[in-house]
Amino acid sequence: MSALHRNTRGFKKALLASAVALSCSSQVLAAELSGRVLDSREVLLAGVQVSIPALKLSKVTGHDGRFAFTNLPEGNYQLVLSYAGRSQQQQQVQLNGSLALGDLSLASVDANIDKLTVQGQLNSASKALSQQRFATGIVSVATTDELGQFPDKNLSESLARLAGLSVEPDQGEGRFIRVRGLAPDYNTVTYNGTQLAAPEAGRRAVALDVIPSDLLASVEVSKTIAPEQAAGSLGGTVDIKAISAFDRRDNFYSLSAEGSYNQQQSETSPKVSGVATGIFDIGADQDALGVAFSASYADRNFGSDNVETGGSWELDDEALEEFEQRQYSISRKRQGAALNLDYRPGGDTDYYLRTLYSEFVDTEVRQSLLTEFSDPVLAGADSGAELVRGIKAREESQSISAVVLGMKQQLDVWFWSLEAGASQADEVTPYSLADGQFAAEFDEGVSFSGRDLLRLQAPEAAYQAGSYELNEVEVADTRTEEREHNVKLDFGRELLTHWGAVEIKAGAKFSDRKKTADESLWLFEDFEDAGISALSLSDYSTGNARYGLDRFGPAINPDRLMAMLNTLDNSDYLDEVESQINDFRVDEQIQAAYLQGNWQGDGWQVLAGSRYEHEQRDAFGSQYDDTNEEFSPRSYSGSEAHWLPAVISKFELSDNSLLRAAATSSLVRPNFAQLAPAFLLEEDDDELEASFGNPALKSLRSTNLDLGMEYYPDALGVISATLFYKDIKDFIYATDLAGYGDYAGFSAAETYINGDDASLYGLELNLVQQLNALGGFWQHLLVSANLTLTGSEAQISWYDDGELLVRDIDLPSQSDRTANLALGYEDEKWSLRLAANYKSEYLVEVGELDDARYDLFSDAQLQWDFSAKYKVSPALQLYFNAVNLTDEPYYNYTGRRQFNAQYEEYGRTFAFGVQLSRW
Repeated sequence: MSALHRNTRGFKKALLASAVALSCSSQVLAAELSGRVLDSREVLLAGVQVSIPALKLSKVTGHDGRFAFTNLPEGNYQLVLSYAGRSQQQQQVQLNGSLALGDLSLASVDANIDKLTVQGQLNSASKALSQQRFATGIVSVATTDELGQFPDKNLSESLARLAGLSVEPDQGEGRFIRVRGLAPDYNTVTYNGTQLAAPEAGRRAVALDVIPSDLLASVEVSKTIAPEQAAGSLGGTVDIKAISAFDRRDNFYSLSAEGSYNQQQSETSPKVSGVATGIFDIGADQDALGVAFSASYADRNFGSDNVETGGSWELDDEALEEFEQRQYSISRKRQGAALNLDYRPGGDTDYYLRTLYSEFVDTEVRQSLLTEFSDPVLAGADSGAELVRGIKAREESQSISAVVLGMKQQLDVWFWSLEAGASQADEVTPYSLADGQFAAEFDEGVSFSGRDLLRLQAPEAAYQAGSYELNEVEVADTRTEEREHNVKLDFGRELLTHWGAVEIKAGAKFSDRKKTADESLWLFEDFEDAGISALSLSDYSTGNARYGLDRFGPAINPDRLMAMLNTLDNSDYLDEVESQINDFRVDEQIQAAYLQGNWQGDGWQVLAGSRYEHEQRDAFGSQYDDTNEEFSPRSYSGSEAHWLPAVISKFELSDNSLLRAAATSSLVRPNFAQLAPAFLLEEDDDELEASFGNPALKSLRSTNLDLGMEYYPDALGVISATLFYKDIKDFIYATDLAGYGDYAGFSAAETYINGDDASLYGLELNLVQQLNALGGFWQHLLVSANLTLTGSEAQISWYDDGELLVRDIDLPSQSDRTANLALGYEDEKWSLRLAANYKSEYLVEVGELDDARYDLFSDAQLQWDFSAKYKVSPALQLYFNAVNLTDEPYYNYTGRRQFNAQYEEYGRTFAFGVQLSRW
């Protein structure tokens, strides 16, 4: 029997077991209870727990404030409403058939401050803490305020304020999210439950700076993954929630316009966005159709100054081999739109459509000056060197789109939902300058000074354009495409027993993902032989580059250089090896099924179940043998299957405190750079060298344990502590197999393999507190602070002359300490916030397998930001943001902090905007 047949049979058994479990009979009950929860200003409240203690049953309101209980026994019951920062509200209800309570108003703890608790950052904190408190598992939530704004200019930076989360920046802007110290590729990003495709060729991680935050309602990070959630994350699943017209009681619109200024580039950047929602009657069905539309456009002009060695140190003598100075000028145009429809014709059936389209286009010009010393040199020591001035100029576009179409229905004692989703991501860099080089040789007089911030010491001729001659130019055309389609079915029922309420739920999902990468590369050289006479940098220079870290010298005009290249026949310069070896396609088909039960008893809630996933993986690429200059196809086909059990529980210790515990399973599939089946075989000085991907890699698997305690005071706030531990199997890392097995005769055989066990452990501490108990001025203050302490253990191995060698490392991207502090002030007119984000140093990548001194680390960072909002009227708001107040640089080092790997400055950014709203 084939492995595929056995795994398919396992999938069918899992689905059959789910259906059998759900067919159990129970008493059919008749009463129903439904309603919506609002605050005193008639704002719909999400995250309100609505409970019936006598039945040991509770529900949590969604973004539309709705709750519904079905199939309840008739009788007289007490209904209890609980929400962060507000006193519990109780109401007697008599159930006899169907009872629609309509809109329920939830008062604040102190009626005198009710106006505060529905505004700005206090409103965001209330919604987020309520959703966190009443969630079954461990979650962190970032939400918009009542005007639809996130606290930060960038979605990833808003998430980085949450406990256990940190940001991985790009050009000074938050881009990827790390959860509990785990690299972005270990986390999944979904849009209303549909996994988003990733635009970058080698990664699964989704860059959140591609998605304008103006298009969203909230983001929920699940750190304990239930069986109903798709596998694919180790740190957590980041689920982006779309806006819906039913999230608000009435029609709503908001228009914003903003201008920002970047000190580094002395550039001003515009941004405009808008949101509109409406609810309409359809025939006899009142308020049946909800339409929400949002759009955003921003043109951000910014840049950075950089100096880096890339780890090119001779550490025995602490001497430098080479370093490069870079100046970036970037224009980033980001635009996006979302159209979301909800149709509720009455009864218990909902239909919905969620769409998202987002694109950014980077126009980047990079001037560079590379200094290659004749021999490794100490700081200040005289040396000869080759200086190479370079230019990179490209327009790169990334886009992400998603469509989710679904329905959900309550049928007597049963509920079910059907959903289909699709996501697409593209990254395109059309024919453009990848690297143009002008070189000059100096026999003496060249050196450097400094440690982290390196500066060039060179003769005056090094700063003259006439000293440099055109060497070579590399032109590239790259395209990456990822497509994901899925369909899923969920169904279940709720049972009421004398020992509590039980929801039995099951489902199945099929997804198909394809990732393709295509690259073409041209290498132009020997220009004199081609009849080109303009070979001096003077022919292509445009004055001096604006570089803030050191004297730089002449800049290169990319348009003039491309104009010269266009006079040549580029087919004569195509690099056939590089143009084919990096092309690949990876196909993944995943079949999944799950069964879970969610029990609510006296103070207890326990969710238990298991998920089954079977993956079929096919990969296609090329192999190139340099010894006979021949290409051949290289492909792989294989499959794997996993059972992923989980138990997630919480216990209410009191009305204000609870205990959480979870034991879950997770898996992360290898990223596409690791799976790409390319194989490059070269011969250098009669020694064979190989580099190749490994499409047969196993998925990383982990068993996860979580234990936490949370205390919610009567006022708005929380104090929590959570311990977590992850036991990781089949950790993936880069290695060298030379001297072992099939590569016994090789001097290098670089690839990726599954390694030994690894572990991650830590403690999350979180404090949020509104100081209203102190009265007066203090009631306007909100303090938010969190600290995450993390440690990890992992081991890598390699072969040296056939001998297996090992050493211990930390997991890449894992900071020992991550912390946030925010001090907020809010009254009826003003909303102010000063925020700091800190992360300690972490391992970026292993430099050399056999020498830990060459490992690359990212230095600790502390960034301060400030925001202010002023309400001119209920409909008009002015706001101001200041980002990176202390001009914190980004710094990487090799082994020890004194050895520069990369130093980069971005400058401060200031933004002023106006928002007009109706709500």
